Amino acid sequence: DGVPFLTQMPIMPHTTYVYKFPIVQHGTHWYHSHSMLQEQIGMYGAFIMNKRKEWDIPTIPLVISEWTDMKPEEVHRSLKNATDWFAIQKGTTQSYSEAIKSGNFKTKVNNEWKRMTAMDVSDVYYDNFLINGKNQNEQPQFKAGDKVRLRIANGGASDYFWLNYSGGKITVVATDGNDVEPVEVDRLIIATSETYDVVVTIPENKKYEFLVTPEDRTSSASLWLGSGQKVFAAKLDRPKYFAGMKMMNDMMDMQGNMVEMEGMKMQNQVMDMNTVMYPEITGAENPKANNKKTDAPGMQMPNDKSMAGMNMADGNPDMVTLNYNMLRDPKKTTLPKGPWKELKFDLTGNMNRYVWTLDNKTVSESDKILIKKGENVRIIMFNNSMMRHPMHLHGHDFRVV
Repeated sequence: DGVPFLTQMPIMPHTTYVYKFPIVQHGTHWYHSHSMLQEQIGMYGAFIMNKRKEWDIPTIPLVISEWTDMKPEEVHRSLKNATDWFAIQKGTTQSYSEAIKSGNFKTKVNNEWKRMTAMDVSDVYYDNFLINGKNQNEQPQFKAGDKVRLRIANGGASDYFWLNYSGGKITVVATDGNDVEPVEVDRLIIATSETYDVVVTIPENKKYEFLVTPEDRTSSASLWLGSGQKVFAAKLDRPKYFAGMKMMNDMMDMQGNMVEMEGMKMQNQVMDMNTVMYPEITGAENPKANNKKTDAPGMQMPNDKSMAGMNMADGNPDMVTLNYNMLRDPKKTTLPKGPWKELKFDLTGNMNRYVWTLDNKTVSESDKILIKKGENVRIIMFNNSMMRHPMHLHGHDFRVV
């Protein structure tokens, strides 16, 4: 776990560093560079440690990621400058003509008054999305009745991805290298750096799509399992940007700070933090344009479209979406007796300057947090922003309580 200048000195060009450590874990993990912005240009890969006795079914490691033709330094500079260039590339600038057409003129004016840039779901425009380095990945060796274990790591630089499958349910069997009691879902979202192990079944002798879609729905990547006629997974609807913009305006004051909303504290306690708020407001921007659509925030119905000569997965109004509360460890996770230490952090930052902080301090302004051996540590995090703050510990597991 070699974070330069934090856990070790950097490995200089043309030199070698050998890591030696006992293997006490198992499961799906991944590695990536911590130097500069090397991860964004492909310095990453799967790192899988097998049990002594693994399941006797075919296994495919999947590293999903994004690719941009821009140099990562230019991407970073553009984010720091808070320009709308990426939104322009995606066609999501939410212009005044669009606002008037969809009946959202007041929302647009309010957004400009608060000096907020175009609302977007993902920060960066990417030229491509990849599964093991390819946009379309084919595995034709599977036949009807076969089960396949997919070891999935999100090696993306900034995107969360929706995962769904045209061949039926997805069975989640592990997360972040830890086994869980199997749970069947229709779709799940995978955060940056997260890993999931899932099992899918090939129902017939056809080619089934395992679809990987970034939250902004600008494009997608596909893994095709089996051979024969293609069976497409349900595509995700375009995000409803003006509805999301209104939600953001209601949550922000003139200085760009979060407003304490009535009932917010209670909502935060029961909110599924694995489902983002505004991107899942989907469908037509103008409700009158499609009065049959009844999508609610936090819920997105699949399409029921068909194309000549191709099968499309049927939509199901009872779609099951994975959330963290559904994950159960198959073994007891009771902590040993010992002294308790409690740490509290405010997850803070500035969207326009693209600076992320804990308790309004960057890592360079902070000291190491010292923990004694044998201590049980409870970490409480408050996210009072409108942004996701994916958090992870290096070299350790933690329990979400």
